[in-house]
Amino acid sequence: MGVAVSAGSETNSIFRNDGGIDRTLIQQHFSQLTAGNIMKMSYLHPSENTYTFEHADQLVNFALENNISIHGHTLIWHSDYQIPTWMKNYTGDYATLLQEHVQNITSYYAGRVVSWDVVNEAFADDGDSNAINGYRNSLWYQKLGPGYIEQAFIAADAADPVADLYYNDYNLEGGQQKFDYVLAMVDDFKARDIPIDGVGFQMHINIEWPSESQIKNAFQQVVNRGLKVKITELDIPVNTYANPDKYQTFTAEAAERQKDKYREVVAAYLDVVPPELRGGITVWGLYDSDSWLIDLHGRPDWPLLFNDLRQAKPAFDGFVEGLSD
Repeated sequence: MGVAVSAGSETNSIFRNDGGIDRTLIQQHFSQLTAGNIMKMSYLHPSENTYTFEHADQLVNFALENNISIHGHTLIWHSDYQIPTWMKNYTGDYATLLQEHVQNITSYYAGRVVSWDVVNEAFADDGDSNAINGYRNSLWYQKLGPGYIEQAFIAADAADPVADLYYNDYNLEGGQQKFDYVLAMVDDFKARDIPIDGVGFQMHINIEWPSESQIKNAFQQVVNRGLKVKITELDIPVNTYANPDKYQTFTAEAAERQKDKYREVVAAYLDVVPPELRGGITVWGLYDSDSWLIDLHGRPDWPLLFNDLRQAKPAFDGFVEGLSD
């Protein structure tokens, strides 16, 4: 059971002066932490010859001191705001850049970080007119073609052969064509012995989508390939794209529907994924206003397990019921 947290100098850092209540909540309920931001590229590798590990080390040390594991997020990502400027303007060999970036970070945390999102969101959304054979037309694709993904996995495995290595993406669980591209990549990797241990399902879903059968089917496709399934970024808002303003307050109805969806997701995971292939379930944020969705959509929502008073919501009970099921 994991949770994504803010750390370092971020506004909601669990290490701010009043963050003790958050740290206590983490110690009570979670066995794994993911850094929401501070282990991404621009934070750890801000210039070509500089790595800044101080803030990430603080989080890793806190976790290890409290018998909590760390899932690393993320070594390679397309997002423009998280690619440091020097990488965008680099004039040298990008294959060497990628290899050194991945190996230096992974080897630094070897033995302390149990798993990594090695590559994040490499495939395009359905209908993306800029997609190339299903791949997102990212900086990495432009410089190295689709081979950059396997290069990152090979480099991470060489630096830490013990850590579990995941490909991580969103919108894989609802029947999208994107998932077919991911599965084709996984099959190709397995056929060529490219090291990969699992697939991370971000699971940024909502109370109405996707269906339980869609979720189970997606998990099963990965299980059938003998890979681990990890829910990496779970949140369940009560407002949807189809009906974004239905709930202006967190009503009893909204709370109950959210509770049911959390229970459904957890129960589906345990039903489909055998124990040896369970990478775990991580909720993307500790309390509701800590969620990235609030800033993204600019509207009220309550997507997480705890409210802003750090009190467990019905969603928490739904999660527990899913474990019991």
